[in-house]
Amino acid sequence: MLILLEIYQEDIGPRAEVVPEVQRWVNKWKKEDVSTVPSSAIEARACHVDIYPNVYILLTILGTLPVSTATSERSFSTMRRLKTYLRSSIGNERMAGLALLSIYKDRQIDREKIMNDFLASSNRRSDFVL
Repeated sequence: MLILLEIYQEDIGPRAEVVPEVQRWVNKWKKEDVSTVPSSAIEARACHVDIYPNVYILLTILGTLPVSTATSERSFSTMRRLKTYLRSSIGNERMAGLALLSIYKDRQIDREKIMNDFLASSNRRSDFVL
């Protein structure tokens, strides 16, 4: 908690006010049933802003900070693999589709649904006979 107070001291009130406010906030949840205690900063942000203004600000900051950058890094590395010299002329729609397939390769695909959707679409170039 002290690290948060140092990092975000410009966004919150004086330390002498914030520490007792945070202690009141913690004591409030110690009295509650375990099933009602919020499990994340986003859930906990439902605190009363007039009673706990600094706690509300800290919870808002914590709720908006990214946990990691793995998703964006994974997207860029996938894009790099896809956009090779041979594929440099690929269209944006196909590129986005290939990127999504590569990023979410562990998902199960319902081939029957995809085939039925494709056969039902009107902008196909040729007819398929089953």
